[in-house]
Amino acid sequence: MLPFKTSITIFIVEFLCSVMLQAFYAVSKYGIERAFLVGLGLLPVLLVFLLSYSISNEGVVVRCLAVAGISSIYYMSYATHTQGMLVFMLLATATTIALFLMLRVLLEYFVITFAILILMGIFQPDVITVFFEMSQYVTYITMYAFAGVAMIFITYSVEKYKREMEEKNELAQEALEAKGNFLANMSHEIRTPMNAIYGMAELLEKQDFAPEEKEYVAVIKRSSENLLSIINEILDFSKVDSGRIEISEEPYDMNELLQDVVTIIEIRMQDKHIRLQLEIDPNLPRGLIGDETRVRQILINLLNNAVKFTNEGSVTLEIHWEDESAIYNMDCGRLTIAVRDTGIGISQENIRKLFTAFGQIDTRKNRNVEGTGLGLAICKGITDAMGGEITVSSEEGYGSVFTVVLRQKIHDATPCNFTADRMEDPHPKKAFAPDFAAPKARVLIVDDNTVNRQVAQQLMKLFAVDAEAVSSGPEAIELIRDKKERYDLIFMDHMMPFMDGVEATGVIRDLPEDYARYVPIVAISANAIQGVEQQFLDAGMNDYISKPIRVEQLAIILKRWLPRKRILSTDGIDVTAGIRNCAGDISSYYELLRTYAHSDLSGELQRYFDEEDLPNYTVCAHSIKGASRSVGALQLADRAQELEEAGKRGDISFIWDHHDDVLSEYQSLIEHLSEDIAINDEN
Repeated sequence: MLPFKTSITIFIVEFLCSVMLQAFYAVSKYGIERAFLVGLGLLPVLLVFLLSYSISNEGVVVRCLAVAGISSIYYMSYATHTQGMLVFMLLATATTIALFLMLRVLLEYFVITFAILILMGIFQPDVITVFFEMSQYVTYITMYAFAGVAMIFITYSVEKYKREMEEKNELAQEALEAKGNFLANMSHEIRTPMNAIYGMAELLEKQDFAPEEKEYVAVIKRSSENLLSIINEILDFSKVDSGRIEISEEPYDMNELLQDVVTIIEIRMQDKHIRLQLEIDPNLPRGLIGDETRVRQILINLLNNAVKFTNEGSVTLEIHWEDESAIYNMDCGRLTIAVRDTGIGISQENIRKLFTAFGQIDTRKNRNVEGTGLGLAICKGITDAMGGEITVSSEEGYGSVFTVVLRQKIHDATPCNFTADRMEDPHPKKAFAPDFAAPKARVLIVDDNTVNRQVAQQLMKLFAVDAEAVSSGPEAIELIRDKKERYDLIFMDHMMPFMDGVEATGVIRDLPEDYARYVPIVAISANAIQGVEQQFLDAGMNDYISKPIRVEQLAIILKRWLPRKRILSTDGIDVTAGIRNCAGDISSYYELLRTYAHSDLSGELQRYFDEEDLPNYTVCAHSIKGASRSVGALQLADRAQELEEAGKRGDISFIWDHHDDVLSEYQSLIEHLSEDIAINDEN
């Protein structure tokens, strides 16, 4: 089962050895001229060897080698009068023919050569008896026949085994592909309705609910995130299990990574009466080179696991650094991560199950613990892929310690000093607030799911984008082909009946107009399988966003692909509140923004301040407050209200202390809005 070219090389080497032996015999017996004639016997085999590089049919090449070998061997034996030894030379060549595992060719070879040997025994007995008695020759032919039968049976068995292995490999590949398809479909089927749940929860977060109702919304969003985390674990394990996990090496900031991880874990610990303790080596370099995503994944999985199985006490994250630059003659070191908990612990007999798939032990005892049981198996796969190691020590009832050792290169040797630098009281991130709006942008959403179209359209309204939606690829193609609309950006769902997003994109790209070839198309997909993004890019799409759609991701995509002329800088403006003030009408909101930008009251406010005209100053501050609140500049409106109230009560000192800051904030907002609106109006 050697590679074909390797078998040919072995054949040539073996045949060359046979030629050299014959040549040495010819020199000693007949002289150099006869040895030269013997060497010519190598030419037919060399010719076939050269032709093998241009002939694709392997069976033809092997047959040609067999015929050339038989011809050359007989020619050389004839030139040196050693036909009696032909049986041994043919047997040696047969062993190399057998390497190709072509039963039919080997069978043909033995039939031809056996016939040659019998005919020689009948018609050329004189050349045979030079070396041994005829009875011995008959014995050698008989042995040759037995050897041939044995080789044929061995070749048949190996060829059969090879076929069976190939069939099993095909079945394994089909099973792997089926598993991949199942995971892709499962991902899509679950993420599609989750997109609606998560998207609606994000939209509800923007509403002015009572605290109890806000908590309900937060629970819905948190639960959907947990479900998404479980799906991601299954997909990650699929990558690990199939050996498709990829490790990249890029510089990363250890402080930022640790801050992210600690913040995530502390949020997840809010409902538990346990402490998170940090013991970070002060000599740990701030900048390392490795796979930041995978290191973060290991940390979160191990800490999550510790939090889940610890009901009281503490979870401790220990990180140690050992510089190994002198050992490896490069800037690198050993990163040791240890996660220690005071949880339920693990018995010795169950430790061996920990790093296996779905290896959550003692399921009755831990039935209240969420999770797939894949986290540690994923950690093991990632650690192995990074060339590291993971170990565990535990005692039932007294907690566990999981230790991961990785080798990382140094990018910035400055000590991270994480414990001193981190926020001591981290808080959950504030709700995302867009810093831009695009009320004149034309966006098309293509999705066969009604709820998903509604979610996407409502999410677009957070950016003041009045998106149009259609339910199929053909509808989108018709809109573009018939020149009914010119969109700045198209969001194309991947899995749609009759014509999926990839096919629809291909049709659009093939339309004759330049617009169709260059309009940005972003894939929306619930398929999170590795490599799918590249498939979308290869199909002519420009970018990819996964379901459920997160508003932060959407902001990045819109900023990246919408024309600059469509973007209004709204930093300091709650666009959702402003649109709500316009009864949800985005066109009216844009007109309100234009009016606000053109009604600049900063000059009047400054003049009244300089003239110490308190009544008019108060009225002007009131106008700024009202106009700002209308467009959604709520913080500025509150500050203007403070100036208004100070004017009403005659508090000159408060106005003196805060006037410049409020005026500067107002002027900056007006300036940016005016510039962007001027650009939008021109286009």
